[in-house]
Amino acid sequence: MIKNPNYLVKLLGKLNSSPAGVEVNNNIYPEIQKFFLSKGIIIKNNIVENTSSNKISLGIAAVSCGASVLEICKLLSWKDFEMFSSEILRFHDYTIYINYRMRNPARQIDIVAVKSKIALVVDCKHWKNNSFSVMQEVVRKQKERTIKLGGRKQILRVKNLYPVIITFLQPEFQNIHRVPIVPIQNFNSFLLDFDGYIQDFFTA
Repeated sequence: MIKNPNYLVKLLGKLNSSPAGVEVNNNIYPEIQKFFLSKGIIIKNNIVENTSSNKISLGIAAVSCGASVLEICKLLSWKDFEMFSSEILRFHDYTIYINYRMRNPARQIDIVAVKSKIALVVDCKHWKNNSFSVMQEVVRKQKERTIKLGGRKQILRVKNLYPVIITFLQPEFQNIHRVPIVPIQNFNSFLLDFDGYIQDFFTA
């Protein structure tokens, strides 16, 4: 039952309409707890809490069990995806600016994350289409935003800016034009290893 994608999809749907969270069945609680723990889903007092972290982890678990990616993406808001990404960055001691706005011309960046004189310029894409042609255009626009943001290095107190694309799905390619494409489930390890690959990435 627990690994049935329909169960996980329904639970994710219930979370969207239950601010306090969703209670799990006591009869299968030990089985649920073990499976959810392995997927990074937190249960407290038999309640799956309504958090961005839980919803993203539930979505990834459902897809791994055979659920439709498109169906899951419809249940996850861009805000959930963005907030979960920012939570991971905060865990790694980055200072976070969400929906960072620039003018002349108007541009908005999902997340600007600053630490140790560098800034990660993050674009969060949680939709299904990760084709090479689509991601090429995503990368082009993100590089453009990053270059424009380079004019604010003194304000942000950084020396280098690195564009990064975060996706819901595992893409077939790890980078495009030296811009890393990182699935959300690998974002933590990407940040841990970032310094080891920094010389390979596009910088502004």
